[in-house]
Amino acid sequence: MIRVLLFVAFLAVSFSFAAPASLPEKSQKMKLPTAISDSLPWFAVREFSESLVPFTRTHLEKIAKKSDRTALVYFATWCLPCRAGIKRLVENVDELNKNKVSVVLVNIGERNEESIKKWIQKLNASVFTVVIDPFKRLTEGFGLVKENEEISLPRTIVLDSKMKPLFMLGEEGNDWPKVLWAK
Repeated sequence: MIRVLLFVAFLAVSFSFAAPASLPEKSQKMKLPTAISDSLPWFAVREFSESLVPFTRTHLEKIAKKSDRTALVYFATWCLPCRAGIKRLVENVDELNKNKVSVVLVNIGERNEESIKKWIQKLNASVFTVVIDPFKRLTEGFGLVKENEEISLPRTIVLDSKMKPLFMLGEEGNDWPKVLWAK
């Protein structure tokens, strides 16, 4: 029994020193769901702010009109790739602004607003618009998943200035976040 425990401890220590997995060269482009292939449906969620402002398609249109592209970056606080991707967005905020890319972070399915707030603050991600979608209006309503299914993260939907969906990304690669503004 002691040998088994020592072996398990050895494996745990060995894996903790392993090199982090490298990112793929290119972010994974995915087919847009049929529900959003031409335009986004109407929706209403809530902007994550002190005033609990509603966030609708009209609000997103205002953001999109000021930008060449708008990225809806889906995340959850438990998602490690999401954390890494959002850190890279924060690190590249000047490049995003220079290339006229707006970012809207979309928290999906979580209801503990205090933990979401702490997570956003820890990553310095409050420079972006953050919305919460505990009832999956921006996943089920956009056709990313069927009712009661869970979304695979990370996911990003990129829109043009007229709110037409251009492409969707899954796994982020070494080209993240440059892929958001690349032509």
